[in-house]
Amino acid sequence: MLSTIKNCVLILAGLCLVPGVVFAEDYQSHDSIHDTARHFLLAQDPALQSDTARLIRGKLDSRLRLRQCSTPLEGFLPAGGRTLGKITVGVRCTDSKPWSLFVPIQVSVFRDVVVAAELLARGSDLTSADVRIASVDLAELPHGYITDISDATGQILKRRLLPGAALTPAMLELPNIIKRGQRVTILVRTGRMEVRMAGKALDHGAVGKRIGVINLSSKQKLEGVVNASGEVMVQI
Repeated sequence: MLSTIKNCVLILAGLCLVPGVVFAEDYQSHDSIHDTARHFLLAQDPALQSDTARLIRGKLDSRLRLRQCSTPLEGFLPAGGRTLGKITVGVRCTDSKPWSLFVPIQVSVFRDVVVAAELLARGSDLTSADVRIASVDLAELPHGYITDISDATGQILKRRLLPGAALTPAMLELPNIIKRGQRVTILVRTGRMEVRMAGKALDHGAVGKRIGVINLSSKQKLEGVVNASGEVMVQI
């Protein structure tokens, strides 16, 4: 029995001297890989350092064994990579025997945005009773969001919206204040001169929208932008 123990000790001692034998302490720890990815993200986007941000690291394969890097690890984003939602962050070793891998991370940033207070039908003329403020993960809003209720009220909803769904600028349009065939005032600007004349609208028009008009005197067709006063401004 004593002889067997002695032989095992000799074998282990011999392994310590054999080049190329890698022990657990020679592997790069998974924690160090995750930390590199996290610190890289925080440096890339300062918004992730706020109290409203959450970074949840994904799991690496427990069987993953990477050689301990002799230089500090580096983080990087893949081509076209984002910093929000379910993403991957690259981590690499750049010493004489380089390696790299991608680390999964769930990144959430919460912000107070305008959402539907109830089921809203397409074409609804929004009032303050139709909407409310709620904290929403921006990763779920790839098409934008609205933070001020006053920016939504008075506008027309272009699609049906479920309760709690966030409003985006693309969902809203200003109501028409000019109807096709309506008599309008055409405001023509040339340099510092302004001339007003009677006209007729050839299109429906909301504030800021470009529509066609016809000069009732000369019968000339023009294009202009509807202003908040209901005039059609034509720049010459």
